[in-house]
Order: sequence, then C-alpha cells, then structure tokens
Amino acid sequence: MDPSNATRKDGTDSLVSQPLPDDANAEWKRFADAHRDLLGKLAYHDAMSENLQDTYMTPARSKNRVYFMWDFVGRTLGMIYNLPPAKNPERYNEQQKETYHDVISRSVMSKSLLTDQRPGMLNMMIESTNPEQRGRHPELGADILAAANALPV
Repeated sequence: MDPSNATRKDGTDSLVSQPLPDDANAEWKRFADAHRDLLGKLAYHDAMSENLQDTYMTPARSKNRVYFMWDFVGRTLGMIYNLPPAKNPERYNEQQKETYHDVISRSVMSKSLLTDQRPGMLNMMIESTNPEQRGRHPELGADILAAANALPV
C-alpha cells in the first residue's frame, strides 16, 4: 500500500480484514483478534473523522488521543502480522522474540493508556506534544474501553 495514496481508512480496513491463517497458533490469534477489534473501533470513532480520509503521508489534522492510540495500536498489529503465525512463540528466533516481547509491552501500554482515568497519562502525553489538545480529550466510549480491556495482557 502506497502511503502517499492510501488513506488511513484504506490502511485500517486492510489491516482489520486480513484473513487470519488457519494454522495460526492460539496465542497469535488472540493478539491479532484483540488488536484488530480495537483498531477498528478507534478508526471509526468520531474523533478520527478529521483524519480518516487523509493519506498516511498527510499530517494529522487532529492529533487527539484517539488518533494517537489508533496509530499505536495499528503499528502493534503490523508487528503481530510480521510474526510467524503458526510458530509457537517459544520457537521464535531472537529477532522474532524481541518483536513478540515488544507486542506484549505495547499491549500492556495500550490497555493502560486507554483504561487509566486518573491521573490520565494518555491525556498528559498528548498535551505535552500537542498543547492545542489541552483540555480537549474526546470520550473514548464503552466499546473502546471494552476492546482495550480485552487485550491479552
């Protein structure tokens, strides 16, 4: 997919609709399914509407917490897809093990950032890099929180 021409919607739809291999192990499927579900919910949240039809190469118009988490979760899903789905994680080579541990860490981080209501680490992170977002944090909604809580960590 060409990031200069493909929209964020195109990329998201491609990631969440990729057929999972029949021979994928249960652990790989759990991570892939949970991240696909969360990514789809983040992509179609109202706060992503300003950004979804733009290409990947177009700077985001609204760098809000939904956009940030959409990007983070999408990159995590890409990492999952780069792991051999049929192979047991214990049999990964060193590079694959490193990626697998990154996936686990990123899953923990995603769950923590999305479900932490106080003190609002995600809000503080967004505000520190995008001061225009100070005090402008879209509600995530029950469906995103449920998907975040379903991450296998």
